[in-house]
Amino acid sequence: MARAKRRYRHTNEHEHESGNENGREEMEEEMGDAMQRTGRQARRMQRGALDAFDIFSGPMARLMDQNWSMFQKMMQAMQAESLKFMNRRLEHTSHAIESSRDCEGMSGLLAIQQEWMVEFARDYAEQTKRMAELMRDLAEDGASSLSGVTSEIVEHTRSETEDEHRRHAA
Repeated sequence: MARAKRRYRHTNEHEHESGNENGREEMEEEMGDAMQRTGRQARRMQRGALDAFDIFSGPMARLMDQNWSMFQKMMQAMQAESLKFMNRRLEHTSHAIESSRDCEGMSGLLAIQQEWMVEFARDYAEQTKRMAELMRDLAEDGASSLSGVTSEIVEHTRSETEDEHRRHAA
């Protein structure tokens, strides 16, 4: 741009001295060339930005899709396990209520309550263990899937970078 201004000044001085129109035409031509160079540079930058976006859009979209899938699996597994647990607890509670109808005296009722409390503690301990195992299994599956997608992102990025270097070299 500075070069164009210098030429413009030089051209104006030259026009003043010689009085011809050639200087103005040269200046307009230089300004047009400068605008074309700026346009080409802007298009190159835009292309580079789009290429960078393309590098991450495909693999990142697959990663987001995989995360959503893992989330759905986790929620379905937790829901199913929670429903099993609630059914088991309801069965134990209904068994305790039925047993309380046939009990004789306070000692029988306390024995039923104690049995219900032991089952309650055992069920919650088992449920905690099952949920921990479920989460561990889902985390292992997710980690193995994540490593595959990460490898794919790295490979995709590497190939795109190599392609970009080849284009710039040519």
